[in-house]
Amino acid sequence: MPAESEKPAEPEKPAGGKAALRRAVRVVALIDPLWGGHHGGYAVTLAQGLTDRGIRVHIIGPEPFVEEVCRAVPQATGHILPLFSGSGPDSGPAYYRLNRVARDRVNLRFLRAALRMAGGLGADTAHLLWLDSFLPPLVAALAGRKNRAMAVRGTLHWAYFLEEFEARRFSQPVHRLLLRALGALGLRVMMHSRALISGVQAGELDAVPHPAHPLQFQPEEREQARQAVRQQMNIPAQATVLLAFGGTRHDKGSDLALEALALLPSHVHLLVAGSAHAFDAEAFRERGERLGLADRLHLHLEYIADEAVEGYFLAADACLLPYRRYFAGQSGPLIIAASLGLPVLAADVGVLAETVKTYSLGALFAPENPAALARCVQDFDVSAFAPETARFQQDHSPQAFVDAVLRSYLGETEG
Repeated sequence: MPAESEKPAEPEKPAGGKAALRRAVRVVALIDPLWGGHHGGYAVTLAQGLTDRGIRVHIIGPEPFVEEVCRAVPQATGHILPLFSGSGPDSGPAYYRLNRVARDRVNLRFLRAALRMAGGLGADTAHLLWLDSFLPPLVAALAGRKNRAMAVRGTLHWAYFLEEFEARRFSQPVHRLLLRALGALGLRVMMHSRALISGVQAGELDAVPHPAHPLQFQPEEREQARQAVRQQMNIPAQATVLLAFGGTRHDKGSDLALEALALLPSHVHLLVAGSAHAFDAEAFRERGERLGLADRLHLHLEYIADEAVEGYFLAADACLLPYRRYFAGQSGPLIIAASLGLPVLAADVGVLAETVKTYSLGALFAPENPAALARCVQDFDVSAFAPETARFQQDHSPQAFVDAVLRSYLGETEG
């Protein structure tokens, strides 16, 4: 991690449009109050892309987040700022036990401190990488800030407040007012879905593709990787495998996939991989046994390192996204499956449906309906599957992502 006292490097200024871009955006502060999951990888992709363009990058956030990003992108400078006062890596549960008002106070303190820090570091742009649930305190933070010269941008991953996602009464109009207020205060908001932008219709919104990470295995290596995971998980050679990646989070609906499995032929198996949340491994396995599915259910309910993730997708014959109606964002497993050309069978919900339809990635079924899910599996015609994998990879490449973010920094992107 470079020392915080180092003077930011002067970027080169090649001729043409890129020179103008680099003169306008020279020092960026990437700010995230959270860590874990996709937070680190998302910031790494953006930080690497910005530094590759000669832009100085500062990383602001909790210690685990800062260390992960700066380890991967040593050109970036890290600045530790805990979300929860006195917090360490294990403070998450304590933070989420706070009531809404107390949590907003914590969020406001963090946002004010992060923006002050970014301004003190000479950033011309501060990018809040996670706006979800931070909108109300952000209005107060921006209204009271003194450094008006620094541009502020943010990424909203979930449109959880829209009525289509079963939001609470008044949530949609209130959040639209918040976004309009933030727009008036100079904030441009990036979202990973044009459909969600059309639904929100408030504030200054920019469509930015969610980045897909480069694939780990070359085409000639994939069969070996596939067989290695299938052997590890004791999957029969002739089994048709449906992958539900993301563990047992309630919104991801692995329990619904299990109910659907009971309606499918015996050669169809279910592989559930990722950390345990709503159900632990023992409870999930017992549920499978009660349904008579013990020999067709394969569980790896623990954290899976990034370098091991792709193997689980290669071991599958289709990626299953049985997400519930209130899932209001983009799906990491969908991004991976689409990049590999693996069929995606997804609930007809929000961004999932938008992405599957746009790139012909597979088929959709009614959400929260195991019978509809089972019919979708049985009716899916693999021989007619023709995904637009190359177009998806191009549209969601790290370069396309960073280019779109830079356009938002400059106010050039239209939603």
